[in-house]
Amino acid sequence: MDMVEEIMVSVYCLAYNHEKYIKDCLEGFVKQKTNFKYEVIVHDDASTDNTASIIKEYASKYPNIIKPILQKENQYSQSLQHIIDKFIEPALKGKYVAICEGDDYWCDNYKLQKQVDILENHPEYVACTHQTKTVNSSKGDVSLYSKLKQSGIIDIEKILRDRGPVYHTSSLCYRKEALENKPAFCYITKGIGDYSDEFALAFKGDIYYIDEIMSVYRQFTESSWSLNVRDVISAKEKYYKDMIALLEEVNSYSKYEYKDILDKTILDFKYQMWKLKPEYSVLKDGDFSKLSLRKKIKIIMLNILKKS
Repeated sequence: MDMVEEIMVSVYCLAYNHEKYIKDCLEGFVKQKTNFKYEVIVHDDASTDNTASIIKEYASKYPNIIKPILQKENQYSQSLQHIIDKFIEPALKGKYVAICEGDDYWCDNYKLQKQVDILENHPEYVACTHQTKTVNSSKGDVSLYSKLKQSGIIDIEKILRDRGPVYHTSSLCYRKEALENKPAFCYITKGIGDYSDEFALAFKGDIYYIDEIMSVYRQFTESSWSLNVRDVISAKEKYYKDMIALLEEVNSYSKYEYKDILDKTILDFKYQMWKLKPEYSVLKDGDFSKLSLRKKIKIIMLNILKKS
């Protein structure tokens, strides 16, 4: 009797109103060339366009790869973590997990193979990432997502020091066991799950970065988080507050081992929030005195302009 080949990698894809983009995403999945078995869990969050129909079409054509979860009611309203915990994680069968949202896509057919080879040969790494090309869907501009310049290890201090993610979600492949029993800080905010998972992974071990473009991030698509945050001041303010709350919890979780690094990052987020909605009460905040002279002047001038 032949043994059933075990799944090495489970990929999950979150889709919502991605009719224009989901085919590119699904094509990137099914074109992967590997010497192991992989599956793709595609979660459609009750899209109001043709996204679910396209997912069904691919699931019918590639039943051994594409495994759809099609919601009748939107679940994101409860939180991203709710979707991950209730629907995604119970469906993952692989030793490793990779991610790509429905409006992004993979552009290297050997992406998974390259990442799994590294993780199999280096048990000390908890994850493997790579460079991502960013395409601004509003302006058409193209840039590189990660600021890293060469392949190598990303450690916890690098992750905590940066104001934004060091790598894009579409580049991530990690050991499933590394994100089991997540720290409490992963659950304190609703809309910034990528950040908290990045921190959680970094606390478990080093992450290896490959300096090759293997995925494409479409920024500012119609239903994207980035567009919502860019255009609404209240959404930006909430984002900054959520990041500050997250970083404060991470500080506590680490027993303040990285306090100097995290305090600087928290102060930078406060500065961005103060610029967004300048108020004279900010000048009385204890952290205001910690800003550089240039930043203090910037906040004061914004207050003056607001009152004039």
